[in-house]
Amino acid sequence: MKRDMDLIIKILEFYESREEVSADTNPEITGYEKGVVAYHIRRMYEAGLLDAEAVTSSTTKTRLVNVIPFGLTWEGHEFLDSMRQKGVGKIIRKKLGETLSHVPFLLIKELALSIGREKLGI
Repeated sequence: MKRDMDLIIKILEFYESREEVSADTNPEITGYEKGVVAYHIRRMYEAGLLDAEAVTSSTTKTRLVNVIPFGLTWEGHEFLDSMRQKGVGKIIRKKLGETLSHVPFLLIKELALSIGREKLGI
């Protein structure tokens, strides 16, 4: 399955918009199948974007089977804020193409920070 940066941003926005910090294992994201959302939530946990409890394989204890997300980590908030700062997300989409699905996360993050610095005159 390919990583979809647009979906990652939507998942971050979903968890940010919640009033309570409690487990929500099945967020409904319009236009995406539950299995695709679940896959991305696991990857986002691995990347440190979501505060979640890991569910591992009962036999190996190392294979990540599922995660139970509660909300965003500090890093998740930072990334989402950097994408929203004064239209940074729009600028990135213009530079990289409308969809961010095939662009590495690290590149998007670095570009967002660079554009943010430029807008702040830093």
